[in-house]
Amino acid sequence: MQMKMRAALSISLLASLLASGSAFAQDGKEHRESVTLSDQQAAEIPAQLESVTQAEGEIPAQVDSQHWAYKATAELAEKFGVEKKLPEGKPCPKEQLLDCFTATLAKLAEKYDKEGTQAVSRDDLESIRTLIVALESDLFKIDGYRQIRRTVEQLLVQVEPVGVPYYKYMVGVNGFMRGEGQSNFNLPEASYTPGNNSGRLLYRVKPFAYYHPTNWLDIHLEGQGYGFTGESSDHDLSLYQGFVEAKLPREDVPGKNWLALKAGRQEFNYGSAFVLGSDSFFNGLTFDAARLRVQPALPWLNYLTIDLLGGRYAYPSRDGVKGNLTGAYLTYEPAEDNTLEAYLFRDTGSDDRQSGERLNTMGFRSLSSVGMFGLEYEAVYQTGRLFNGNTGVNDKISAFGGHIDLTGEFKVGNYDNSVFLSYALGSGSQDAANGESFNKEFRNSNNDSSLVGDMGLVGDLSGLDVGDSHASGMQVYTVGWGIDIPVGTAAQRMLNFSATGRKFVAGYVQEGFSRNVGVEADFTLTYSMSKDYSLIVGYDRFFTGKFFRDATGSDKDVDYGYAMLVFNYDWTKRIPLKR
Repeated sequence: MQMKMRAALSISLLASLLASGSAFAQDGKEHRESVTLSDQQAAEIPAQLESVTQAEGEIPAQVDSQHWAYKATAELAEKFGVEKKLPEGKPCPKEQLLDCFTATLAKLAEKYDKEGTQAVSRDDLESIRTLIVALESDLFKIDGYRQIRRTVEQLLVQVEPVGVPYYKYMVGVNGFMRGEGQSNFNLPEASYTPGNNSGRLLYRVKPFAYYHPTNWLDIHLEGQGYGFTGESSDHDLSLYQGFVEAKLPREDVPGKNWLALKAGRQEFNYGSAFVLGSDSFFNGLTFDAARLRVQPALPWLNYLTIDLLGGRYAYPSRDGVKGNLTGAYLTYEPAEDNTLEAYLFRDTGSDDRQSGERLNTMGFRSLSSVGMFGLEYEAVYQTGRLFNGNTGVNDKISAFGGHIDLTGEFKVGNYDNSVFLSYALGSGSQDAANGESFNKEFRNSNNDSSLVGDMGLVGDLSGLDVGDSHASGMQVYTVGWGIDIPVGTAAQRMLNFSATGRKFVAGYVQEGFSRNVGVEADFTLTYSMSKDYSLIVGYDRFFTGKFFRDATGSDKDVDYGYAMLVFNYDWTKRIPLKR
């Protein structure tokens, strides 16, 4: 089983659940900040996405003082105190307008570094975006613009519609490189191995190209190079995602579609990834599949999204698992801070599947928030058939699991703080602890969740193998804290420190064994240099409980440390917005 280390509570829990300052846009997802739009702004977006008129889009070699680009550039230069101004009331060469606009962008970048997103108004950002689209080919020839382009693009996302293609195409590369080392642990096998000390270098690089020729068609291609070297080595090159999505857009709500059909190799990411996620800090997980999304615009159903999906596990991210996944996922979101979800999956995937085996998973998830507090809970029940090697027949599955999480955000002085409390449970049985039947163990292996720990010594809630012994069903008690610390004068640079403790208790063990599995302590430091680059350093220690001593005779604890660079670089051809 691949080790389920997650890069940090500050990323997977504090960033995604608490929306704290040091955010990493998880892999395979768009690297954009979310923007809350007013009803009026939302109503205007369909019109904004229309192409500009021919007269507005053209900037001639000699720009008259009455031209829209001249007026916009002069107004921005005045607001930001630029020394290079346009000749008042007189025409100017296009090159002079470019010089003035580039100087304005430099002032804007300087102001943003000091003040953050409050440095510029929405109206000014819309004007800047329109000028950049019209002058893009000329701007890229200017060295001064290329040096500040990433900073400018961080600001532009504030006025670009969420959920709607705001660009014609985007090409780039993202991924991570991680060096990691451990003691008393086998990294490739994710198993307790007293006396084994080793390390490795792991990488994941994904070049991508997105193409949106119209608002009803998306084309997505994404390759992947993944591998590691050290105690053992493995390297793979593959097509990670490649799909076409056809949509029937709704005009009343941007980003929503009456129908959207996505076909091809794709990720399935739902909820908190407790049951189904993309395993983004290793080699990911994709399916050769189709997904139909329905978002009706009818009374009482306007906040509803229904996904119907089906496909087979894709090579090589499946890690030897063969089989199919089908299901449905329903999301009802009447308010931004209140979401209800229900789902049903049928999974035949296994690395050693026997005839008739299947896992049916039914679940319910709720998210809500009041003031500084957020609450999430998820309950899951599983049925199906599981082959029993002792009897040679398929046993009926009857298992359950879930989690409840309480989060809080507050300020101490000028620093944003976050706290996290959680309880997670997976069912088990005495028969499983004795090695006789595992049909009552809850399985959530297709996940990207940190509820079982950053280190991943406990891979999921079904239980844990140590030596020749098995602890069945897992209870996990978690408490975590994080703090965001601004670095220097650059508002977008942030240092986040998080500390997390998890207590693991087994539901069932062999007679005479202790149910005390142990305590994991995780410490993570994340330096977000920009929205595209983060450096993460972590140290985890698993204090083994009496169960390990009963199973192996060893009381050695497990240490794990890592340093990781997370990166993204893209070049975007934006769609002109109507002024």
